Amino acid sequence: MSALSEKTARWFLPAFMLIASVTLLVLGVPRLLHELMLVPGTPILYRVNAGEDVSDQDLSILENSRLDALVYIETSEVYNDLASSYLTRARRAATLEERQNFAELTIETSRKSLSIAPLNTYAWSRIATANVLLGQSHYGDALTAWRTSISQARYEPFLQFQRIHLGTILYRTMTPEDIISLKEQLDMAYQSNKYGLRHYVRDNNLMAWMEFLVGTESEMLTFLRQPV
Repeated sequence: MSALSEKTARWFLPAFMLIASVTLLVLGVPRLLHELMLVPGTPILYRVNAGEDVSDQDLSILENSRLDALVYIETSEVYNDLASSYLTRARRAATLEERQNFAELTIETSRKSLSIAPLNTYAWSRIATANVLLGQSHYGDALTAWRTSISQARYEPFLQFQRIHLGTILYRTMTPEDIISLKEQLDMAYQSNKYGLRHYVRDNNLMAWMEFLVGTESEMLTFLRQPV
């Protein structure tokens, strides 16, 4: 080996190790900080997704943890978490202004999530719900999002009751094809979780809609009418 080759070999390995270490540091530190920022809000997110009652203070902790995480890395999951929190606030808003503000934030953050992961059926469902909360002038946008959510995942057990409920609200703006989709969602919900459907229908006063959609002589309606 020549003297030049020996000299090159002596500095090449340390230089390579240094570059590799710096690269790992640059890539790894933002990810680590991102994950650390998520920690305070994650238990609260579980409660939100489980439908539990969560205080405004806890929602603020959840939102701040996600906003802090976004400083380091943007992910569709973090935008989804924010949208879930904003939608919770919109649903229970005390004023129309507050409802509008949080519904719009829900749509904005859901669309940011979709810009990263466009096939998320949950994000489209949140957009549909938020547009319904904004009022009848937004029902067209709500219906478009409702259709898209179904097109991304025709069978999604965690969204079926919500899809049915939104469908009853948007029914008057639906096409015949939309009505077929609504009835398919209802049938799938009955086949997969008929007891849960019965509770949901009763808790949300949807029995008259069930009679309208499936007919008064149907097996489904007979079951839904049975005492719990």
